[in-house]
Amino acid sequence: MSNKGQTTVFFSLIISVLLLLTFTALEVTRIRMSRVKAMASVHSMRSNVMADYNRELFERYHLLFMDPTYGTGSYAALEERITDYLEVTLNGRDVDSGIYRFSIGDLAVVEPQNILDEKMQQVKKQIIDYEKTAGVVNHVLELTEKAKQGADNISDAVSETENNGVEMDLPQKEDNESSDTDSATEEGKESTVEVTDPREELKKALSVGVLEFVLPGNTVSKEERSFSEAPSAQYSEQYTEEIPLDFQDISIFKNYLTQQKESDYDGLTKRAAYVDYVITQFSNAVEQREDSALPCEVEYILKGKSNDYENLEAVVYEIVSMRLPVNYAYLLTDTEKKSEALTLAAAICTASGTTPLIEVVKYLLLGCWSYGETLYEMRQLLSGEQIPYVKTAVNWQTDLKSLAGTGAPQRVTEGLSYKEYLQLLLAKRSGNRLNGCYARMLDIIQENVKQSTPEFRISDCVGGMTIQGEIGVNEVYFSGASPDIYKFYFEEEFSY
Repeated sequence: MSNKGQTTVFFSLIISVLLLLTFTALEVTRIRMSRVKAMASVHSMRSNVMADYNRELFERYHLLFMDPTYGTGSYAALEERITDYLEVTLNGRDVDSGIYRFSIGDLAVVEPQNILDEKMQQVKKQIIDYEKTAGVVNHVLELTEKAKQGADNISDAVSETENNGVEMDLPQKEDNESSDTDSATEEGKESTVEVTDPREELKKALSVGVLEFVLPGNTVSKEERSFSEAPSAQYSEQYTEEIPLDFQDISIFKNYLTQQKESDYDGLTKRAAYVDYVITQFSNAVEQREDSALPCEVEYILKGKSNDYENLEAVVYEIVSMRLPVNYAYLLTDTEKKSEALTLAAAICTASGTTPLIEVVKYLLLGCWSYGETLYEMRQLLSGEQIPYVKTAVNWQTDLKSLAGTGAPQRVTEGLSYKEYLQLLLAKRSGNRLNGCYARMLDIIQENVKQSTPEFRISDCVGGMTIQGEIGVNEVYFSGASPDIYKFYFEEEFSY
């Protein structure tokens, strides 16, 4: 009897140990399987979050970003969505059934890669990836090569004006000499031929404003616009292109010419994608889009002023600054036109008694003539026509004596269009000016998306983030064990 009792106790102990080992193995296996299930759900959640990108931003602008705040301005909205997703994925609809009952602990969105971070580096990269074609780069390079064609001629023109357009001091008249001259002038007044100075005529014609002159009957809006929480708030366009309108002072004109240096096209291959992207995705004064918040979007990207009128006017001034030196350089190579300018300069100076200034006035007249031709070209560009980049006697269009004429633009089949000149202006931007263009581009994207989603703010968008959290699983075979055994910590990173 004693041996039987010992045997029973022995086998009871053996069975208890085996059961303990079995349940321990089962619990360990269950914990490991719950970890696998939790990690699979986390990876699935990652894909689910990435799929929640802004559809309009992608379909219209080909940019992959999401708004983790969902218009609330707080990441709590995303954290709540992730929690709900994990709970449904892990527990199904019935949370209280089954041997796997998961609980979702604290979640946090950390290290968000905001769209504005690192000077909008993510936007720049996505645009390059989208526009990665040799044709895009080659087209912009061809445009800039055309823009450089007249560089040598401009340099020669500046040198010639500096060397020959020298203003001389007029001799001072004695009192008696002045009296005799005045008498002679009075006696011969009836026989004096009045000379029309085209500089004065053009100045009068431009009194309505340059934009009104080159775009007769224009309907460009002067309505002030302000973009709420605009990404471009930290950038401003501080460069103003001023044109010497009266062409009366040779020193001002010389200074203007010497400032027209060759544009910065270093690193253009990298900017080519952006140039093509902006010109194809956004409207401009000549090619407008009905679904755009602004008619002159490219002009705003370039200039950042508060209304369409000022943006377009500023762009016109900058194109004129590109074109006037090229046209002036051509005039200095055309002996017939130089002779015409010299003849008119002689008549003007003779009539005003300033004959020593004939050579100076000649160069001022040639500058004014170039300006008149350039304004005529702007009228062509804004009417949708093209203009040749380098002029010849055949394609020169204005007459020195009628610079203020308002004839209809002639049709030109070869040359550069207004859109291509906008590309050249975009290609000239670099450094902080280029970053300003990117920021103003985001202003416009925000306003356009807001038309369908009023709560949208592009500054809330991210191209990636890291999600950290904790998932717990219930106890089944044991109780009182360390809580950390039943908790899993994860850190999931994603980016587009």
